[in-house]
Amino acid sequence: MQILKTVRLTKQFSRFSLFGKREVRAVDSLNLQINKGEIFAFLGPNGAGKTTTINMLIGFIRPTSGEIKLFGNAFTYKDIEIKRRIGYLPEYLQLPDYYRVYELLELYCNIFNIPKSKHKDIIGQILEDVGICAQKKELIKNLSMGQKRSLGIAITLINKPELLLLDEPTVYLDPLMIENIRKLLLKLKNSGTTVFMSSHTLSEAEKISDRFAIIKEGKLLEQGSTNELTKHISLEDEFLKKVKGDV
Repeated sequence: MQILKTVRLTKQFSRFSLFGKREVRAVDSLNLQINKGEIFAFLGPNGAGKTTTINMLIGFIRPTSGEIKLFGNAFTYKDIEIKRRIGYLPEYLQLPDYYRVYELLELYCNIFNIPKSKHKDIIGQILEDVGICAQKKELIKNLSMGQKRSLGIAITLINKPELLLLDEPTVYLDPLMIENIRKLLLKLKNSGTTVFMSSHTLSEAEKISDRFAIIKEGKLLEQGSTNELTKHISLEDEFLKKVKGDV
């Protein structure tokens, strides 16, 4: 079953300078298919259009043209009920420093109308999953960058999403934290959650992804099975070959 599909998805921006107006295609006729219960690695160099794509998938910005389908239905930025089925982690996440970890997660439980009686169990399990149980009473301003990133991932799990959209989930994480998040994503996959993640950590993407796509300048260069690809070449080597235009 396809959870996410894009058909010729395009986003064009206007750029203004002393020389006038110029139209730039950040995403150019992008066709993607992501299946239920898989981890999909969305790869590309800086400025390739990854974050712009995710912002369209979450409904933050509207496509110039093309179509997005989520859970088999056409999606627009107004579809609140579909958004409730999604967890989203931006690359740059601003957290309120004056909250304590547990308090912030309680706030998100309330946002999703989770009964008070379930808060303790849900938050306790999520904190264990992301590896910051010891920091649950800590002020957010006192957390390390890696702990804040782990808290960001925890927030995305509060509503038990069917689809996770993660923009550079392992940025700021040390190797132990990365291993923990790897185990968490595989656990989520095994429970039926679909994970769509952009990443520059190609070795990590190779370890956990079922399928991948490589884009450059908004255009799809390749899409396929990670397992089939890595029988012949590493994901990093394939990425470099495609992005550099090597034969």
